[in-house]
Amino acid sequence: MSLCSAEAPRPCRSAASFFGGGPLALDLAMPAGIGAAPPARPVSLDPVTARNRSLAVGAGALVLTPVVGWLTWWSVEKKVPFNFANEGWFDSDTYTGGADKANHMVGGYIGQHALDWAYRLAGQPPEKARWWALGTVALTGLVIEAGDGITVYGASWEDAVSNVLGAGLALFITAQGLDDTVGLRMGTVRYDIPPPCCRSDGYGSDYSKWVHSADLKLAGFLPRLGVKPGPARFFLVSMTYGTKGYRFSPEEVRERNLGIDLGLNLPEILRAVGVRDDSWWGKPLLALFTYIRIPYTAYGWRYDFNRRRWHGPDTGDQFDPGRVIYD
Repeated sequence: MSLCSAEAPRPCRSAASFFGGGPLALDLAMPAGIGAAPPARPVSLDPVTARNRSLAVGAGALVLTPVVGWLTWWSVEKKVPFNFANEGWFDSDTYTGGADKANHMVGGYIGQHALDWAYRLAGQPPEKARWWALGTVALTGLVIEAGDGITVYGASWEDAVSNVLGAGLALFITAQGLDDTVGLRMGTVRYDIPPPCCRSDGYGSDYSKWVHSADLKLAGFLPRLGVKPGPARFFLVSMTYGTKGYRFSPEEVRERNLGIDLGLNLPEILRAVGVRDDSWWGKPLLALFTYIRIPYTAYGWRYDFNRRRWHGPDTGDQFDPGRVIYD
């Protein structure tokens, strides 16, 4: 599970954090999936060296994941015999309303691009690097769920599948050359919870602060239709998903929101003012804004499936958390 909340008793845990990598001191441009930069220049390595380096990248990810998992959350969780969890995907009566599944999908998407880049640096050609990355995301996800299996949360096959779905989407988009047109992001918004006296006795993290976004980038989409984008290139049209109140609020006020937003394409704006994809500082800055939704840069309407009503326009932060009345 990807669990992150300043209010929850367990440590912060976001799916995206499982797959990211540190900077590498090599003068190679990131692939199209990282900040929509040009593909990495070919690395002149023989196949055996490329394979060995790739195995080292994969082994490093698989070793680091349980170490980080133990230090940050497994060590503090109550241990139980190994168990599986059937979490119900996006159903209204699940403990997060499906927000954790969206979090895993975006995390897998980001992880796929990061590992794709790492395997290209290791010497793999683009068409092979993508599959190395997908396999690593899948295996890393299984390691995470194996660790969850000895806690009260249980090993969730839905989480493992969500990781692969996000990574597979990233692979397809990059292989088709569509990184300038579509993409996934996640971000946070302001959120409220009931006072300590009146909170529900739920468990896990409150995903009320998370918004997950599937973006149509007009800078890439309109030219594919033969239309000059003009100022529209600085905008995104996004479908969003987020839930409210699934940790602390009473059931009658909880929300599962599917939304439509109009937002700013911050990487495109930065490029317009001179930020370069091939600079040492521009590359990570553009990558950050490619995958992170900055608060108050998108507004739209949301449909709450729990109460069957629309609300907005807002940025995804409007919610009355209510109070639990205990007898």
